[in-house]
Amino acid sequence: MEANVFIKIDYKKDRPNPSQLFEAMSLYIAAYEQFGQILAKSIDVKQEFKFHLEDIQISSIKAKLIQSPGLVHDFFINRVASAGSKLFEQLLETDETETEEQVDQLAANIEETLINDGLGNEIDSHIDRKALSHMLGTVSKANNLILKDEIVEFGGSSYSQNINTKWRFAGDLSTMFLGLKETVVAKDYLYVKIAINEGKQLWTFKSSRMNKTFTARILVKDWIKNYQSGLIPPIGPKDTLLAEFTYDLYKPYDKRKTAEVRNVKIIKIEDIVRGGSDEQFEIPA
Repeated sequence: MEANVFIKIDYKKDRPNPSQLFEAMSLYIAAYEQFGQILAKSIDVKQEFKFHLEDIQISSIKAKLIQSPGLVHDFFINRVASAGSKLFEQLLETDETETEEQVDQLAANIEETLINDGLGNEIDSHIDRKALSHMLGTVSKANNLILKDEIVEFGGSSYSQNINTKWRFAGDLSTMFLGLKETVVAKDYLYVKIAINEGKQLWTFKSSRMNKTFTARILVKDWIKNYQSGLIPPIGPKDTLLAEFTYDLYKPYDKRKTAEVRNVKIIKIEDIVRGGSDEQFEIPA
């Protein structure tokens, strides 16, 4: 069956501010295009979603997905309509979504829909929660322009769903799904990958315990002055610094991604260990 994804608004004939209809349609289109890209990314396929205005009649306005040969597969966009119907069906049960937990539950249900439709069986489909929250925010803006008793329908050849135009997204998009930041103080033996012999540029180190390479600024001014003036012999590839340092550990909300070490600052240098040995990695208390 040919894919036929559409958005339709049934509006009041005598409604004030008719220009808001086109603004609302533009926002619904943007939201559905965002949704399609979220699903495409979740199952690692390259698709583009573009709608065009198909029909304007007395009391209704309708937009339909543009289809280009080879650009959007019928099976896939029908699954988009199916997942979209599932999403908007869930929003019938509430008039407000606000928290990360609520968005996470919506995303988990969409992932289940993808698996049931045969799209998520072969790969680890994952809905980007932050992107989904922005898509929901766009729908909420569109809903705000719809009057009482006006109807908005999303759907496809086999699936369609009226949306709850009373529903609003009340979350703070600027703070949702940013992950957690923790400031850590640590002591470790650091290999010097790139030393700076002049100036205040960042040095590059490798931590033996963390098994990470990172750049850092050395805040021990006297040590830097002595090193760059030649009072401290150059540090070789097998030498290590026993140093105390601080860093910000960023833990992304997506638990499949690894934490990132940023903003490293060397605040104390206790010793330089010349040459390598297994014993050097026993850090003094």
